Amino acid sequence: MEKKDNTQPLVSVIMATFNEPEAIIAEAINSVLQQDYEKLELLIADDSTSEPTRRVIDQAERRDRRVRILRSDHRMGFVPALNAALHVAKGDFIARMDGDDISLPNRISAQVAYAQDHPDIDVFGGSMYIINKDGNIISERSYPQTKGSIHRMFMYRSPFSHPTVMFRRHIIDHGFYYDPQYRRAEDIDFYIRLYKAGYHFGNLKEKILKYRVMGDLQAKRSKDQWIYNHKARSKFILSKPLFSTVSFLVSMAYKYVPSSAVSRYYRKENSKLRK
Repeated sequence: MEKKDNTQPLVSVIMATFNEPEAIIAEAINSVLQQDYEKLELLIADDSTSEPTRRVIDQAERRDRRVRILRSDHRMGFVPALNAALHVAKGDFIARMDGDDISLPNRISAQVAYAQDHPDIDVFGGSMYIINKDGNIISERSYPQTKGSIHRMFMYRSPFSHPTVMFRRHIIDHGFYYDPQYRRAEDIDFYIRLYKAGYHFGNLKEKILKYRVMGDLQAKRSKDQWIYNHKARSKFILSKPLFSTVSFLVSMAYKYVPSSAVSRYYRKENSKLRK
């Protein structure tokens, strides 16, 4: 761990958790606390009912003062849990993290350096490895870095991997939070509202995260998710008519693609062994 530097900006890492297996949640938490960037806080909005999972999270809070746990007497749900963490975040930058993924050791320092080198960029993610339930790398995925390529990809697919995203604090200071009515598409809705408001997007070329895929990813992409994704993409942005039209049509077309075809696509994308 690097020496303490009070000139470093504070980074708030927000993580919503719900009954992840003990070993997996421990690995996710440790990957944040063992970053080569020290000045961070880890905000865990925990909905877990599993005592072993809660015990791992509680132990992390006891051993590291940078960890804060947020719990409610009722089930918060994923999106409200994220917002609960955002409301108490103190950082100059906000980083997303899921309870079953692994941040690479230089993730935070790389993203802060990127932000400092690109003061015009408000939201930025990065490339990632894809791992299976056992933590073995089965594929890798990159995201576009230029403004034009990000905007083109955004018309038909998210230009970010949500767990890699970091954004500047002024976004929440201006009242932008995740909207609970778009569960399972909260990230797309969030980015579209930011895009409409004129915020700028970017991505690091380097890999900063290991994204865990367990089972068939398509199984998580239900009709319910399509409805919310389509609803989010139905917002017409007068200043961006091409984006709005293509985005709407693509999301509509997705409804008619057989789930078996989508499942095959994701299996192929997530099982390419590195050469």
